[in-house]
Amino acid sequence: MKNYLLLAFSLLLFSCGEKDGEKQADFSNITFQIDTVIVDPGNEIINLRYGLWNSVMNNSHSKLFLFDNQAYTLDIIDLDQLILERKVKFEKEGPNGVGSFVSWMGLCDDNRILLASFEGMGLFDLDANKLMTYKLEKDKFEGDSLLDGENFYRKSILAENGDVIYGLLGNWADEIESFAKIDFKNGLINKLELPGRSELPDYSVMLRTDNMVSIMSSDKSVKKFENKLILSSSAYSTLFIIDIEKDSAYMVDYTPVLTSKAKKGGYPSEVDSEKRFKEVMEDIYAEINFQAPIWDPKNRRFYRFSYETIPTGNTDGPLFEDSEKKPIAKIYISIFDENFNLLGESLVSQIQGIPNTPFVKDGLIWSYVNVDDELGFLRMEIKY
Repeated sequence: MKNYLLLAFSLLLFSCGEKDGEKQADFSNITFQIDTVIVDPGNEIINLRYGLWNSVMNNSHSKLFLFDNQAYTLDIIDLDQLILERKVKFEKEGPNGVGSFVSWMGLCDDNRILLASFEGMGLFDLDANKLMTYKLEKDKFEGDSLLDGENFYRKSILAENGDVIYGLLGNWADEIESFAKIDFKNGLINKLELPGRSELPDYSVMLRTDNMVSIMSSDKSVKKFENKLILSSSAYSTLFIIDIEKDSAYMVDYTPVLTSKAKKGGYPSEVDSEKRFKEVMEDIYAEINFQAPIWDPKNRRFYRFSYETIPTGNTDGPLFEDSEKKPIAKIYISIFDENFNLLGESLVSQIQGIPNTPFVKDGLIWSYVNVDDELGFLRMEIKY
């Protein structure tokens, strides 16, 4: 294990007012300790062309699974030992075929993984054998109806031994989107109502030219926390909590003090040139962007990063450039208790880049970094 750069610094953290009968935590003198660790790949190469975009972790965050769409291999990384444990070779076609391009992944348990491609979704063991194929066919399910082209097109959550999937249903052609529980074993679809979601300022911008049709929308995420799921969006601070035992959902609506609680909205839904598309996206990213909350089981708290970017006026770059790669104006951190009460928030000026695929392991916030084309992690310990 390689270790780099140990820092300690203090922040003045805004502390929210206490509620009647509650003892207010002291966030006035908080320190961070930061170091960087690098994964040893042995004699292999970990392909970081797309970072950790196509990855998933187990519940204990002891294993990271990273799919390489070029080599068609699954890298299994031991985060306790910081080593590449092994590579698993997958097939594109045939009875154990994954499909032409893996677009997202989900973990059933430490031995079974869901790989979703344009051709469909399959459950595989870690020897690349297909155990199950998930088929969304309108006439095979009861309950709520399935719309034409509807599918789990974002990273989703497996439950009940892999027989049930929770996630956002939609397609790339329109803005219709719903949160659903689909029971593949019993053939049932339940689209859960998310009260107040339709009133929030979301966005979707379509580029339509003679040569292409492309869409960019807010980044939505579904995270599992004990017996609950958390649905979040980069466009607003509001969270939706889904209780998987009761199949019910409720809204957590909080108002940050240091930032806006949502983007302004009112963006054009369709543009006809790449130049205009990039201009609109620069304006959107310059406003507040919220990451998904991450759970710290050791300290029983959630952390949520948010950030604003600096418009460059440069329209010569890639059409789809990740907002996290743009020049950063400000980064913030918000801290919540386990009931999603906002405890405090702070400007984080000491971190140069936006936390990338952050998670909490052993009480430390981990964030992916590329260290000379090696897989590394920035680790941050928050001391109260």
